[in-house]
Amino acid sequence: MLDALLPGVQQALGENLAGVYLRGSLALGDFDPLTSDLDFLAVTERPVTDSEFRSLADLHAQLAQSSNRYARRLEGSYIPRAAVRRFPVGGRRHPTLGTDWAFGWGEHRDNWILELWTVRERGVVLWGPDPRTLIAPISADQLREAVRSELTARLRDWAAQPEGPEWLLPRFYQAFEVQTMCRALYTLAHGTLPTKPRAVAWALGILPEPWHTLVERTRAWHTEAIPDPTGLAEVLRFVRWAASDGEAAVIVPDPAAPPQSNGSGGGGSTVPASAQQRK
Repeated sequence: MLDALLPGVQQALGENLAGVYLRGSLALGDFDPLTSDLDFLAVTERPVTDSEFRSLADLHAQLAQSSNRYARRLEGSYIPRAAVRRFPVGGRRHPTLGTDWAFGWGEHRDNWILELWTVRERGVVLWGPDPRTLIAPISADQLREAVRSELTARLRDWAAQPEGPEWLLPRFYQAFEVQTMCRALYTLAHGTLPTKPRAVAWALGILPEPWHTLVERTRAWHTEAIPDPTGLAEVLRFVRWAASDGEAAVIVPDPAAPPQSNGSGGGGSTVPASAQQRK
């Protein structure tokens, strides 16, 4: 699939193409041939023009008709050099496609800071320069802020709804969301982005009930398409908890750190580690 993607992108963009990189599970090392998508980032020298957009749309329509097992499992974006350097300089709307949406112009939220970190630190170069020459360093605090923003967006967009979105009914999507929350909490605790298996293993060692049981149960759901309304309700509660109380639950205070005053003089109360992280 990649052998067809790369020359097609090169032909569609010509001199406007700066680089093409693999991200997601292919970059982090937890790619599952049965369930994973082919995630990529194409960096352009300047914003994609209308004619280039049409050429890319034709390319992805042709690729989707391929008999290759990954023909409909491509997920990628075409973002200008200035925007990947320091996201979101130059705006958030860029050409994108995914397994659940057709190729088109789409909004890129703050979670793209996580994607850019992955490309910079772990990305696989298909064509172009070292991604570290294109993407500025991304700090642990920037990763944490991106996670907090994404958790807030989930609450705003669907997690706060009483019944939840219909797309979350299949068990494999519930497993995906639970594992995503585990990785989000890991990033809040450690300031880096792990593989999902590592995040799940860590979560099983730190999360309280009932979330420990939920995470353990959904480990076997990643290939199950069975609709599960009961599971959906539990996943929604987990996402709400992760967004509201999760950070405070997973931040472990450093016992070697000196007490910190609240600013009112001697004997003041110390500031919880979780509050420090949110400053």
